[in-house]
Amino acid sequence: MAKKNLGNLEENNKNMTGVGALFNVPPKVDQTAKRKSEADLEEEEEITGYPLRMKKGWLKQLKIMSANTGTSVKDLILNAVADKYKL
Repeated sequence: MAKKNLGNLEENNKNMTGVGALFNVPPKVDQTAKRKSEADLEEEEEITGYPLRMKKGWLKQLKIMSANTGTSVKDLILNAVADKYKL
């Protein structure tokens, strides 16, 4: 079956939030960047996950900033914490 471009399914439809992620093809990840980050992890301490709750408005603003800068929301938060507390 041929892949179809369904466009922006979420536009002007509050009930279809997140559907675009199911149908749109994600951009390809650069393998060299992935290998570089893996090497950095080996040199540094072990990384653990930590759930974070925040206001919806803050998350929305972070997602907009993330899209504009080309970095992930996680990286924005980690950089802000590191800058604030000089880690």
